[in-house]
Amino acid sequence: MGFDAKYETGVVWQDFQHKQLIDLFQKIKEARLHKKDEKLFSYTVAFLAMYVNHHFSLEEEYMEKYQYPGKDAHRKEHQDFVKEIKAFRDENKGYSQRASDDLLTRMEDWILSHILEDDQKLGEFILTKEQPNLKQS
Repeated sequence: MGFDAKYETGVVWQDFQHKQLIDLFQKIKEARLHKKDEKLFSYTVAFLAMYVNHHFSLEEEYMEKYQYPGKDAHRKEHQDFVKEIKAFRDENKGYSQRASDDLLTRMEDWILSHILEDDQKLGEFILTKEQPNLKQS
């Protein structure tokens, strides 16, 4: 799973941040294959926590700015994911094979469900507000 057109929302900052997350996911998968994930694990969890805080704040800022109709449900999904990451960090202070597998599974689930569904809708909405004369296909 590499970043490709199906993940693009058309919103530059959102696509850039989604690419970072998907690239990180790929690095974790590659490290797992080559048994190098122990060193990468703490970095990954720290980056993921930073990513969600920054990325979600920016999305929520745009949802407020443009009064996105699905903002409450979208924000709730963000809050739930942040809680999951915090619980994951609290439960997994060190590296373990199970923890690494759990992190990969959760990241993949998030990418496939949230980015491909919810963020696509948000991206389309943002584009209609920022580029009102742009024809939507």
